[in-house]
Amino acid sequence: MYDSRHRSSVRRKTYIVAPLVLLGSALASGTIFGASPAAVNVRGKLTGWDKLVPQVYAEAAADPHRYTWREPSPTVKTEFRRLSANVSRDVCIVATSAVQAQAHEPLAVRLTGGRLTPSTLVLSPGSRLSFKNVDPFSHILYEVGNDKWAANTTASGSNREWAATTPGLHVIRDQLFPSIAMYVTVDASAVEFATPDHDGAFLMAVTPGDYTVKVFFEGKQVGKFADPVHVGPGGLDLSTLALAGGAGGESK
Repeated sequence: MYDSRHRSSVRRKTYIVAPLVLLGSALASGTIFGASPAAVNVRGKLTGWDKLVPQVYAEAAADPHRYTWREPSPTVKTEFRRLSANVSRDVCIVATSAVQAQAHEPLAVRLTGGRLTPSTLVLSPGSRLSFKNVDPFSHILYEVGNDKWAANTTASGSNREWAATTPGLHVIRDQLFPSIAMYVTVDASAVEFATPDHDGAFLMAVTPGDYTVKVFFEGKQVGKFADPVHVGPGGLDLSTLALAGGAGGESK
């Protein structure tokens, strides 16, 4: 016997469950309450960075009063005796977009061994750096051409703060150690940045969208990677980016 009450009961359940399913889908996709889409990874690897030579090496070679007691060993291959950049310290990869970027999270910069690590960064305005002196002696850091961040002693174990307020290139040096040099480029379009590992591989997280991936060394763009790329929900795996000769790889 046909039961009309049973049919109406089933229909009511269908009408109740369907909105719950739609609500769950909307929450997961971030279409309710203005939720931002989840960040995805952009991967790649740099090559040719061993041809980059830091300016401090050129300065040392031109100064007759700077000496070294290092004697090249004939048992070490020439390729390992040649001075070149430290890719994990001296190179920065940045993703830029047409939308003005938010300030980055505060970043700690290590001051030790006659170097600042990292030594090349590209930041959005409002980002902050904290210089941590981990040497057993003091340093006197200053920003070239900026009286508001003049030479000041940073004792062992202490920190000194710096803020990215003005677009353009900012150079940080040390009055006591000429080998210390840092190059910070402040760019309103710098959405995210990454420093590669010792092999040149890098990884950075961005939200899906259109970006331009650039590589910087000592405040200057190296290589030719100005073609925009689209980062989808699954992220983006860039092929090898060759810095030597300025030739960029293709995305895949």
